Amino acid sequence: MRKLSSLIATLMAVLFSVAVAMAGAPDTIVIKEVQDKKPAVEFSHKAHADKINNCQECHHKGEKGKEEKCSSCHKAKKEKDVPEFKEAMHKKCKECHKKDASKKAPTKCDGCHKK
Repeated sequence: MRKLSSLIATLMAVLFSVAVAMAGAPDTIVIKEVQDKKPAVEFSHKAHADKINNCQECHHKGEKGKEEKCSSCHKAKKEKDVPEFKEAMHKKCKECHKKDASKKAPTKCDGCHKK
């Protein structure tokens, strides 16, 4: 009976860990911080993560597994040597999109800011 209880407890712990790991970041991200003229940017986090395969490429601060939203550091206005949110997003996203070999990544405003 003890072995069965231990086995069930272990199995439950493993299943719980897998569920937590799979929950992770949401698949669809909506960036609406500091939007005043253009619509919010919505993209698939999973598709980007699968393609880039390096969280630190976008989430360049913080430890692996403890990545934060871009707006945690990048604010509406530039602070010291940290670029403002809009500038940081445009630079990071557009530069990466321009390097996309498939040429499917949008580089124009309405490619990301869909109406």
